[in-house]
Amino acid sequence: MIMTMLRFIGIFILNTIGILVIGCTEPKDLDEPVTAYIPAEISDKVYVTTFPRCNYNDADDLDEFSTKSLVLNFQAETLSGNSSGEFHCPSEDLGKVFRVEVDPLYELNGKIVTGKEYFYYTFPPESLLEKTSNIEQFYADSSQEMLVIDGMSNQTSPLQLIFAKYPNEKLGPFHNYYDLYTILDKDFLLQYKVRIMNDAYNQRFNLSGYDTQFAQAFKDVIAVDGRILEHPEIIQGFVDNNERVINFFKDHRQIMTQAEFDEINNSEK
Repeated sequence: MIMTMLRFIGIFILNTIGILVIGCTEPKDLDEPVTAYIPAEISDKVYVTTFPRCNYNDADDLDEFSTKSLVLNFQAETLSGNSSGEFHCPSEDLGKVFRVEVDPLYELNGKIVTGKEYFYYTFPPESLLEKTSNIEQFYADSSQEMLVIDGMSNQTSPLQLIFAKYPNEKLGPFHNYYDLYTILDKDFLLQYKVRIMNDAYNQRFNLSGYDTQFAQAFKDVIAVDGRILEHPEIIQGFVDNNERVINFFKDHRQIMTQAEFDEINNSEK
């Protein structure tokens, strides 16, 4: 009798705890806007950005938070030839999901470095392979090369493009992606990817309205002879896309001073 009662009490406690856990872990509204604050390292700026909760990697239960490195989740097409600027909550049903990162620029060797110079710090001068007036091509490692692009038509921010070289072996899916880095508001670094959105990919996920012919053309040139600097019109496609990406982030951000940020922090305590 006593054992039966204890068992009943135990089941009751477990059930009660289960209800409490379920209540505490109730999912948040994915469309709810969440604001993140990213203090600069080389100035008194604070980058403030607001996206739906579904885009944040680390929003958790916080409505507002400060972070040194912001990681967002976007569909591959969001920053790949997207002329409309529309985006959705990440879903494998819509295709590949990419991580996008915003970081403050840091001092390099004790000095403040800005603009395209920031892209050179891991590449010694002897790694320069070729250059034109607006584009420099560097050796990155045995499998990758890098372009630093600045001063192209309608370009407002320097751009770094890292791409996989083509060995004589069978090509892999990683040749359909390009890593891009650009400067936001002079003091912050944006890292994102561009994916080639070919017809097969668009049909598979029922996508339309995205144009990545520039990325496909880049791939075709690299696959043949690697002489991409002879095709500035293709690189201009990445520049134009990058300007759309920059404007996309400007539409979701504001810049405040560290003093304004401290005032907000103090008022909430």
